[in-house]
Amino acid sequence: MNKKIYEGKSRDIYQINDKEIVIVATDRISIHKVLPYLIKDKGIVLNKIAEFWFEKYKDIIGNHMITTDNKLMPKQFQSDEYEDRCMLSKKVKMFPFEIIVRGYITGSCWEEYKKGNDICGIRLPEGLKESEKLEEPIFTPTTKEIDGRDTNISYDDFCSIVGKEIAEEIKKIAIKIYSNAHEFLLTKGIILADTKMEFGIDDDNKLILADEILTPDCSRFWNKKNYKIGHCQQNYDREELKRYIEENGLSEDVINNIPSSILDGVEKRYKEIYQIITDAKI
Repeated sequence: MNKKIYEGKSRDIYQINDKEIVIVATDRISIHKVLPYLIKDKGIVLNKIAEFWFEKYKDIIGNHMITTDNKLMPKQFQSDEYEDRCMLSKKVKMFPFEIIVRGYITGSCWEEYKKGNDICGIRLPEGLKESEKLEEPIFTPTTKEIDGRDTNISYDDFCSIVGKEIAEEIKKIAIKIYSNAHEFLLTKGIILADTKMEFGIDDDNKLILADEILTPDCSRFWNKKNYKIGHCQQNYDREELKRYIEENGLSEDVINNIPSSILDGVEKRYKEIYQIITDAKI
């Protein structure tokens, strides 16, 4: 039996040997904490979308993925319950940062902008409206803290921590992937507002992508047809569930009585974006 070495909000990680791990994407859903619900096939959506993008961008940068083929997994993960949920991966020394590339002003970026604050040391032009496209994508790294709270840092601070050469390479690759994915998704009627990436160093001392990439858990996808500047956009993710909880509070009564229509809507949006991106159905 392979040892579970990490249990996150949506993923479990198992140690296979000194060089390999298996990442299992579960159906768990979290808003500030893991909720007592499972979103059917959410783990499959996350795993297969990540596989799609890792494969698409492997010529730009290597990644941790070895295979998602159930037949090639360690025996423990070959049963039906793990089908399409597992990624056999290289063990990687991760940088303790989340690399966020933003092409539109939304979310926490919009909240900071309204207060007149810089975004990771970047001063944006005056007069921007919510959800407006930025002139150029911006690179906004955050630290990954043990307590789960991320802290924005400037590019100069990022350089001083990881080294200028690595920082420049990460920035160049992150913006290139965002820009390419943004153009690709526009052809499918989707706007990629922003996305988070994580990088690490493999056994050959090469910079690679790891964790997940361009999934609905780490990206904001908007329907191009419904896009309207000056308003908050609906994401293909758990946004409606998050809004419901924030409006009603995190009490046990609220958490244990989420309307099924909201949970069904989350499942529907995850499956919709999966089909749009990959041209496949679950």
